[in-house]
Amino acid sequence: MIDEAKRHFETAETRIDGYLKPRSKLFIDVATSTKTLLKSLRFANELFLRLERVGHRVVIASASEELIRLPIDVLESQIGGREHVLTCSPRRPTVAYIYGVPIGLSIIETSETVEMQYVGDGRFIRKSEYRKSEHVGPTWSSKKDLPSGRLRLVGYSPFHGIPWSRGWTETTNDLLDSRFEEIVNALRLGALDLVTSLREEGRYFS
Repeated sequence: MIDEAKRHFETAETRIDGYLKPRSKLFIDVATSTKTLLKSLRFANELFLRLERVGHRVVIASASEELIRLPIDVLESQIGGREHVLTCSPRRPTVAYIYGVPIGLSIIETSETVEMQYVGDGRFIRKSEYRKSEHVGPTWSSKKDLPSGRLRLVGYSPFHGIPWSRGWTETTNDLLDSRFEEIVNALRLGALDLVTSLREEGRYFS
Protein backbone atom coordinates (compact mmCIF):
# COMPACT_ATOMS: atom_id res chain seq x y z
CA MET A 1 0.00 0.00 0.00
CA ILE A 2 2.83 2.41 0.82
CA ASP A 3 4.74 1.62 -2.39
CA GLU A 4 1.62 2.32 -4.46
CA ALA A 5 1.05 5.57 -2.55
CA LYS A 6 4.64 6.64 -3.26
CA ARG A 7 4.06 6.17 -6.99
CA HIS A 8 0.86 8.25 -6.82
CA PHE A 9 2.56 11.10 -4.97
CA GLU A 10 5.71 11.13 -7.11
CA THR A 11 3.57 11.90 -10.18
CA ALA A 12 1.28 14.35 -8.37
CA GLU A 13 1.00 18.05 -9.12
CA THR A 14 1.81 20.63 -6.44
CA ARG A 15 -1.16 22.82 -5.51
CA ILE A 16 -0.87 26.55 -4.94
CA ASP A 17 -0.94 25.89 -1.17
CA GLY A 18 2.12 23.63 -1.43
CA TYR A 19 0.37 20.26 -0.98
CA LEU A 20 0.59 17.41 -3.47
CA LYS A 21 -2.53 16.46 -5.44
CA PRO A 22 -2.36 12.88 -6.79
CA ARG A 23 -4.08 12.25 -10.12
CA SER A 24 -5.87 9.21 -8.70
CA LYS A 25 -8.56 9.58 -6.04
CA LEU A 26 -7.78 6.17 -4.54
CA PHE A 27 -4.75 6.66 -2.34
CA ILE A 28 -3.96 6.30 1.35
CA ASP A 29 -5.10 9.25 3.43
CA VAL A 30 -1.88 11.25 3.54
CA ALA A 31 -1.64 14.99 2.81
CA THR A 32 1.89 16.26 2.34
CA SER A 33 4.25 18.50 0.44
CA THR A 34 7.06 17.18 -1.74
CA LYS A 35 9.63 18.10 0.92
CA THR A 36 7.88 16.05 3.63
CA LEU A 37 6.66 13.17 1.42
CA LEU A 38 9.21 10.57 2.52
CA LYS A 39 8.78 11.46 6.20
CA SER A 40 4.99 11.20 5.88
CA LEU A 41 5.13 7.83 4.12
CA ARG A 42 7.69 6.44 6.58
CA PHE A 43 5.42 7.39 9.46
CA ALA A 44 2.36 5.89 7.73
CA ASN A 45 4.24 2.67 6.99
CA GLU A 46 5.44 2.23 10.57
CA LEU A 47 2.00 3.03 12.01
CA PHE A 48 0.29 0.53 9.70
CA LEU A 49 2.89 -2.16 10.49
CA ARG A 50 2.47 -1.68 14.23
CA LEU A 51 -1.30 -1.93 13.96
CA GLU A 52 -1.09 -5.04 11.79
CA ARG A 53 1.40 -6.72 14.15
CA VAL A 54 -1.30 -6.71 16.83
CA GLY A 55 -3.98 -7.98 14.47
CA HIS A 56 -5.50 -4.75 13.13
CA ARG A 57 -5.68 -4.78 9.32
CA VAL A 58 -5.20 -1.41 7.55
CA VAL A 59 -6.79 -0.84 4.13
CA ILE A 60 -8.45 1.74 1.93
CA ALA A 61 -12.12 1.28 2.79
CA SER A 62 -14.35 -0.67 0.44
CA ALA A 63 -16.99 1.35 -1.41
CA SER A 64 -19.63 -1.16 -0.27
CA GLU A 65 -19.24 -0.10 3.38
CA GLU A 66 -20.22 3.54 2.69
CA LEU A 67 -17.84 4.93 5.31
CA ILE A 68 -17.16 8.66 5.54
CA ARG A 69 -13.88 10.54 5.70
CA LEU A 70 -13.68 13.23 8.37
CA PRO A 71 -12.58 16.63 6.96
CA ILE A 72 -9.26 17.45 8.62
CA ASP A 73 -8.05 20.97 9.38
CA VAL A 74 -4.38 21.19 8.44
CA LEU A 75 -3.70 24.49 10.24
CA GLU A 76 -1.13 23.87 12.96
CA SER A 77 -2.48 26.66 15.18
CA GLN A 78 -6.21 26.02 15.48
CA ILE A 79 -7.25 29.35 16.98
CA GLY A 80 -9.32 32.33 15.90
CA GLY A 81 -11.92 30.30 14.05
CA ARG A 82 -9.74 29.88 10.94
CA GLU A 83 -9.40 26.54 9.22
CA HIS A 84 -7.73 25.09 6.14
CA VAL A 85 -9.37 21.91 4.90
CA LEU A 86 -7.78 20.41 1.79
CA THR A 87 -10.06 19.75 -1.16
CA CYS A 88 -7.80 17.08 -2.68
CA SER A 89 -8.80 14.35 -0.23
CA PRO A 90 -9.05 10.68 -1.24
CA ARG A 91 -12.36 9.26 -2.41
CA ARG A 92 -12.51 6.72 0.42
CA PRO A 93 -11.04 6.74 3.94
CA THR A 94 -8.06 4.73 5.08
CA VAL A 95 -9.20 2.54 7.97
CA ALA A 96 -7.80 0.14 10.55
CA TYR A 97 -10.11 -2.70 11.59
CA ILE A 98 -9.82 -2.82 15.37
CA TYR A 99 -12.01 -5.27 17.30
CA GLY A 100 -14.07 -5.71 14.16
CA VAL A 101 -14.85 -2.02 13.63
CA PRO A 102 -13.17 0.40 11.18
CA ILE A 103 -11.33 3.41 12.57
CA GLY A 104 -10.49 6.17 10.08
CA LEU A 105 -6.86 7.30 9.87
CA SER A 106 -5.64 10.60 8.37
CA ILE A 107 -1.99 11.61 8.30
CA ILE A 108 -1.41 15.22 7.32
CA GLU A 109 1.44 17.66 7.22
CA THR A 110 0.24 20.70 9.14
CA SER A 111 0.41 24.19 7.67
CA GLU A 112 1.82 27.28 9.38
CA THR A 113 1.23 30.96 8.71
CA VAL A 114 4.37 32.45 7.16
CA GLU A 115 5.30 36.06 6.37
CA MET A 116 6.06 36.24 2.64
CA GLN A 117 7.77 38.94 0.55
CA TYR A 118 6.98 39.71 -3.09
CA VAL A 119 10.11 39.63 -5.30
CA GLY A 120 8.66 40.18 -8.77
CA ASP A 121 7.35 38.02 -11.62
CA GLY A 122 4.45 36.88 -9.46
CA ARG A 123 6.80 35.23 -6.96
CA PHE A 124 6.85 35.36 -3.18
CA ILE A 125 9.59 34.04 -0.88
CA ARG A 126 9.71 33.71 2.88
CA LYS A 127 10.43 37.09 4.44
CA SER A 128 13.19 35.49 6.52
CA GLU A 129 14.99 34.67 3.23
CA TYR A 130 14.46 38.11 1.63
CA ARG A 131 17.52 40.30 1.00
CA LYS A 132 16.73 43.78 -0.32
CA SER A 133 20.05 44.01 -2.16
CA GLU A 134 19.18 40.93 -4.23
CA HIS A 135 15.87 42.24 -5.62
CA VAL A 136 14.69 45.36 -7.43
CA GLY A 137 11.26 46.75 -8.15
CA PRO A 138 8.09 47.00 -6.09
CA THR A 139 7.82 44.69 -3.09
CA TRP A 140 5.38 44.06 -0.28
CA SER A 141 4.75 41.46 2.38
CA SER A 142 1.74 39.25 3.02
CA LYS A 143 0.91 36.18 5.06
CA LYS A 144 0.36 32.73 3.59
CA ASP A 145 -0.35 29.26 4.98
CA LEU A 146 2.40 26.85 3.91
CA PRO A 147 3.25 23.22 4.77
CA SER A 148 5.25 23.15 8.00
CA GLY A 149 7.16 19.87 7.77
CA ARG A 150 5.40 18.62 10.92
CA LEU A 151 2.78 15.87 11.03
CA ARG A 152 -0.66 15.42 12.52
CA LEU A 153 -2.45 12.07 12.89
CA VAL A 154 -6.21 11.93 13.35
CA GLY A 155 -8.11 8.76 14.20
CA TYR A 156 -11.87 9.09 13.84
CA SER A 157 -15.24 7.40 13.50
CA PRO A 158 -16.08 6.86 9.81
CA PHE A 159 -19.80 6.47 10.59
CA HIS A 160 -22.46 9.13 10.00
CA GLY A 161 -23.98 10.34 13.26
CA ILE A 162 -21.50 8.62 15.57
CA PRO A 163 -18.76 11.16 16.33
CA TRP A 164 -15.41 10.17 17.78
CA SER A 165 -11.94 11.47 17.01
CA ARG A 166 -8.51 11.69 18.57
CA GLY A 167 -5.59 13.68 17.22
CA TRP A 168 -1.84 13.96 17.71
CA THR A 169 0.19 16.89 16.38
CA GLU A 170 3.95 16.80 16.53
CA THR A 171 6.27 19.64 17.43
CA THR A 172 9.95 20.13 16.71
CA ASN A 173 10.80 18.52 20.07
CA ASP A 174 8.03 15.90 20.20
CA LEU A 175 7.86 13.85 17.00
CA LEU A 176 5.01 11.44 16.31
CA ASP A 177 7.34 8.53 15.60
CA SER A 178 8.23 8.51 19.31
CA ARG A 179 4.58 7.95 20.30
CA PHE A 180 3.52 4.81 18.43
CA GLU A 181 2.67 2.79 21.55
CA GLU A 182 0.51 5.61 22.93
CA ILE A 183 -1.23 6.04 19.56
CA VAL A 184 -2.03 2.35 19.07
CA ASN A 185 -3.39 2.03 22.61
CA ALA A 186 -5.59 5.13 22.18
CA LEU A 187 -6.96 3.85 18.87
CA ARG A 188 -7.83 0.52 20.48
CA LEU A 189 -9.66 2.25 23.33
CA GLY A 190 -11.49 4.43 20.82
CA ALA A 191 -12.54 1.34 18.88
CA LEU A 192 -14.04 -0.19 22.02
CA ASP A 193 -16.11 2.97 22.57
CA LEU A 194 -17.20 2.87 18.94
CA VAL A 195 -18.23 -0.78 19.18
CA THR A 196 -20.45 0.09 22.15
CA SER A 197 -22.05 3.05 20.35
CA LEU A 198 -22.71 1.05 17.19
CA ARG A 199 -24.27 -1.84 19.08
CA GLU A 200 -26.49 0.53 21.08
CA GLU A 201 -27.84 1.90 17.80
CA GLY A 202 -28.11 -1.50 16.18
CA ARG A 203 -25.67 -0.57 13.44
CA TYR A 204 -22.82 -2.35 11.70
CA PHE A 205 -22.90 -5.42 13.95
CA SER A 206 -26.61 -6.11 13.43
